[in-house]
Amino acid sequence: MKKLFLTLGLGIVMLGAGQTNPPMTPEQKALKDTMKSMADGLMRIQEGILYNDRETLLAGVRSLKRVQEGYLTKHGEALKKYMPDNPTFAMSLAKKSEMDIERYVRMMREDIFSRHDYSNIAAGYTHIVQECVGCHQKLRKWRWEK
Repeated sequence: MKKLFLTLGLGIVMLGAGQTNPPMTPEQKALKDTMKSMADGLMRIQEGILYNDRETLLAGVRSLKRVQEGYLTKHGEALKKYMPDNPTFAMSLAKKSEMDIERYVRMMREDIFSRHDYSNIAAGYTHIVQECVGCHQKLRKWRWEK
């Protein structure tokens, strides 16, 4: 009898340990997929810069541009849920970040095709990452753990 209770208790604990996060809504999953695509584009850009590979760099910029188009219309409601106390601020912050990222992508494309200046391309990449981090700090309330 003790073995049965011990086995049952252990099974319940193991089952509970495997489910730490609640299931995602379709909007959250779509937002996560978009963020992953943006991260993949940024990784390609970084790889293109590091290895002086123009095609990889262009693939990353194209990927980022493709994700960027219509970003807010696709995920506006999901973004508002991160700041239920101030959804207007969440949307305006995301819109500003979206416009800035779009501008940096255009600048990077110009540098790739006309100027061939990898330092400017790297600066654009850095600015895009800063936009991402800034938005995540404010919307998702990222903080260093103490």
